[in-house]
Amino acid sequence: MANTSKYQVNLDALIPRADLFERADSVVADTSAIRVSDLEPGVVYDMLRKPDFQRETNSWSPKQVARLIETFSKADIIPSVILWQSGNKIFIVDGAHRLSALVAWIRDDYGNGKLSADFFSGKIPDQQKHLDEETRTLVNNTVGPWIAHKKGGSMLNMKDVQIQWLKSPKAEQAAAAFIRINEGGTVIDPLEARILRAKRSALSIATRIISRGGTGHEYWNHFTDENAKERAPKLGAEIYKLLFSPTLETPIKTMDVPMAGFGYGVGALRVAFDLVGLANDLDVPDSSRSKGKDKDLADDLTGKDTITYLLKVRRSLQLVLSNEKLSLGLHPALYFYSGGGAFQPAALHNAVAWLLSLEKRNKIKKFLRVRRPFENLLLAHPVITKPATHKLGSGDRTRSKMLALFERAVDLLTDDRDQELAWKKLSKQFQYLAIDEAEEKAESKKGSRGKSFSSGAKSAATFVELSSVSRCALCGGLLHKNGKVVDHKDPKASGGSSASVNARWVHPACNSNRQTS
Repeated sequence: MANTSKYQVNLDALIPRADLFERADSVVADTSAIRVSDLEPGVVYDMLRKPDFQRETNSWSPKQVARLIETFSKADIIPSVILWQSGNKIFIVDGAHRLSALVAWIRDDYGNGKLSADFFSGKIPDQQKHLDEETRTLVNNTVGPWIAHKKGGSMLNMKDVQIQWLKSPKAEQAAAAFIRINEGGTVIDPLEARILRAKRSALSIATRIISRGGTGHEYWNHFTDENAKERAPKLGAEIYKLLFSPTLETPIKTMDVPMAGFGYGVGALRVAFDLVGLANDLDVPDSSRSKGKDKDLADDLTGKDTITYLLKVRRSLQLVLSNEKLSLGLHPALYFYSGGGAFQPAALHNAVAWLLSLEKRNKIKKFLRVRRPFENLLLAHPVITKPATHKLGSGDRTRSKMLALFERAVDLLTDDRDQELAWKKLSKQFQYLAIDEAEEKAESKKGSRGKSFSSGAKSAATFVELSSVSRCALCGGLLHKNGKVVDHKDPKASGGSSASVNARWVHPACNSNRQTS
């Protein structure tokens, strides 16, 4: 089983979502507690809902889930939950993770049980499956399965979950209370808070559709355009596959890494958010810092704007790495990962911005002509593609500088294919490069005598093999399994044979340019 201790268990399927703003009379409830038996299928459990704008319930590690269940099983005190009732629905304003952990125990579903399989349409990432297994093992070893407690009668000794009721009569007040309570405890990431505040904007919906691969809660269900409602999850699944297939496993033992690292958790949400903004040229400040309102966060009721956003994201990623004719097939390990195998989101976003700029200025062919020496330069000095966030800042603040660096490298190699001369000129103009490269080399030599290799060190040993990756027969750039097609050495149009001796692997764009030139 993979080591998943630093990742979060996905309990999102265990308590359904509903629209907090549906027309219903507020109910003044006075029950002071929920019994554990109320979380089994029945009247109370069937009424429980999370607000549909709430972030995914996937912020706890396996140990945290097991610890909550153990605390409860021993009749120790756990914090009360805050509820708000509207009609026949009971919304969880605070405490969704606590209740979801208990439901997970009762239903034996930690992200890969029946509820989860139905909720995610059977499309559960391997990482989520590993976390389900790890959590179940921890719970069974420390507490035991729920069914054993139920049959043994020990559930009768367990304390009830204490409740506080939100008395606000209006849904808007309940929504504001949810964000205030969670954000005040630094539970909500600033990016998540922005998405929650604009839950029906095309930017927020497209982000969530991509990050979950078109599965899970149907954030698109309110679309009035039936075509948009049908297309949205399909596009989300396509984009998710472009970003996160094949599944990344650590330590990394192969160069066939996905474009964007692990397709799981808040990291996937942030990658999706920034890509939607970038591909659609939205005026969206850096997602990790801004809490303000954006002009691009108006509600998308028809779904047409969301579809437009998704189509542009898909095309941008197809340009980067796919088997579509326009694809340049950039190798993720060379362009988007550190030497230790860590995915770097800013590197991906910079590359997307750069390729879109090249395409807009009709300079793709200029890059292809120097691609071999350009990528040889990156192999020799990988720091060129790695954003120096401690020197330049992060996100949008570095992009213009990184794009200027790429442009300068291409220009230098166009004038002279000497890679080391190009490096000398680049490191003189962009002085942080030499400093960062020296720091990276020093870091790679750190270790302790007689100790085992870390996961990062093992991955770094794999990345040393980048120079031996197969190359495009036309441009000489590195080939990745997700971005290569078979080309006829002797053109098919001229009668070239289909025999294997006439076949060679090339980038899709190289193949397309050859056919049209």
